[in-house]
Amino acid sequence: MFESKTQFTTFQIDKEIFAIEIYKIQEIIRYPEITKVPVSIPYLKGLANLRGNILPIIDTRIRLGLPDLEVTEKTRVLVLNLDESLIGLIVDEVKGVLNIENVNIEVPSEILSSEIDVHYIRNVIYSTQKEEIILELNIEAVCDIQTSNQPSTNQKNIDRFQEEKSSKALQVPEKQLVSFFVAQEEYAFVIKVVREVLRVSKITEVPEAPEFVLGVITLRGELLVVIDIRKLFHIPSLIESKIYELEKIKQGYEKWFLHLKANWQEINLDVNSVDSVPITSWIENFRTSSEALANILQKLRFLHQDIKLHIQEIYKSKKDLLDIEKEFNQLFSFLEECKNLIYKEISEDQRILVIEVQSKTIGILVDRMNQVIRVPENLIELASKIQSYIQGIVKLEKGKRLILLLDELKLFSENFRDYTNVVESKQQEKLGEENLSQEEVQLVIFKLGKEEFGIFIEDVREINRLGEIAKVPNTPEFVEGIMNLRGNVIPVIDFRKRFGMESVVRGESTRLVIVEIEDKIVGFIVDFVLEVVRIPKNFIENTPPILQSKVETRFISGIGNLHNQNRFIIILDINKILTEEEKGQLNQT
Repeated sequence: MFESKTQFTTFQIDKEIFAIEIYKIQEIIRYPEITKVPVSIPYLKGLANLRGNILPIIDTRIRLGLPDLEVTEKTRVLVLNLDESLIGLIVDEVKGVLNIENVNIEVPSEILSSEIDVHYIRNVIYSTQKEEIILELNIEAVCDIQTSNQPSTNQKNIDRFQEEKSSKALQVPEKQLVSFFVAQEEYAFVIKVVREVLRVSKITEVPEAPEFVLGVITLRGELLVVIDIRKLFHIPSLIESKIYELEKIKQGYEKWFLHLKANWQEINLDVNSVDSVPITSWIENFRTSSEALANILQKLRFLHQDIKLHIQEIYKSKKDLLDIEKEFNQLFSFLEECKNLIYKEISEDQRILVIEVQSKTIGILVDRMNQVIRVPENLIELASKIQSYIQGIVKLEKGKRLILLLDELKLFSENFRDYTNVVESKQQEKLGEENLSQEEVQLVIFKLGKEEFGIFIEDVREINRLGEIAKVPNTPEFVEGIMNLRGNVIPVIDFRKRFGMESVVRGESTRLVIVEIEDKIVGFIVDFVLEVVRIPKNFIENTPPILQSKVETRFISGIGNLHNQNRFIIILDINKILTEEEKGQLNQT
């Protein structure tokens, strides 16, 4: 027992008052947005962005074995700096700074009045009258920091991926393609010319530019000219096409309703002719990742069916058309809402495909990305007679699926490339910025729930839609089943199941990422493939010490810290997703 004049920050967790010496706390922040880390230690809430720095967040309640509590306005995070590593502790409420004088501090007894493990308490602080008892946290025990003299494996992992780009020779020569849709036609580039795939951001228009040039965007300090490939092919833009189709549908409904009002008492009126309005097929072909658009399309589908049913009922009973008229008015209201959402939300589905043409990068706006695929060269037929910029036609599924393989050199002539150089030079002068080239890595980014993960593109053989999966008895729990990939049977693993995440209903956006793990082709199911992106190596940070020391997170190669976008990408080492024992089980599948 001794006296102390040390300053402490006091805070409350559940019913107890705790303290940490004030010099150990770097700052106190509100509860931030948190990126969850799969298969991590239970008390690790996730990672937060602290002004560009990665901040692991510990759920102190879980760590101390206390009941869970929802985040409130009073919830705070104490930012600690331990061994030059930042760690955040969630607390219910900060009480204040305490100048402790004339109090006693003693080592806690083996049994405390609370249910908290004494291992997490450094000292018990109380006045001589014991009016208030404060528990000083043993933050090293709470944070469970395990240091190691071994160097971080992050840089070694990155270097390994860069060195292992050359794939093993296959018996049948193959081409790896990146495919996408434009006006319902499927096109592709050879993957070696594709630098990355971007979500559509604000595009700055360029005065007096050709119609097909949308403008420029800034990409890591450099200007990128973005062109609308639809306009290059002399077809309307995606928005123009969708609005035109929607207007035709609206006119069809108006014409049919006027016909119904004039002829509904006729004996031979075809009440099913409302199906001549192609709303159902239009909706089925309108694939979108926008939740708002998907909802209004579903409303249109159901309302169309209701109108058809009610027309039949009214025709049989020869009743008034008032109810049907109300439904048509609601239908026209939904069509107008859909029109407004197309203007607002269509970019959710579009992507900017960044390709390299003789050391020149060009951004191409496409309707939507489809997949990364490997195809045998003998399935590519030369097509010089169609268009000069189409170098071949890929015939898949016995010719039912055709992919037009583009020649980037002929698609973008030398004159065009000269034009983009002039545009970029002028715009760069306005920005007054200079960009230093940085060594980069290329990642395939996908989502599981709200979290973003990355795999080095060298490890991804292709990206496919999810096909039929056959269940196999007596297989390891982590194997979802097997599927046929162009004559080869491959095991399929659900990333959610592998990471202990809650299962969800698979939908249109579900994808299968095909990788090779120690000579074994494996498919991983993911919720959504977001983009292919290049990021500078110096944007990839070492895995925080609190994660490095845990066996469960051995598969995390590093954290992509895109601080300018307020994004964290958890980069996976695909060869460490499975343990050695699991790899052995996989080989028996």
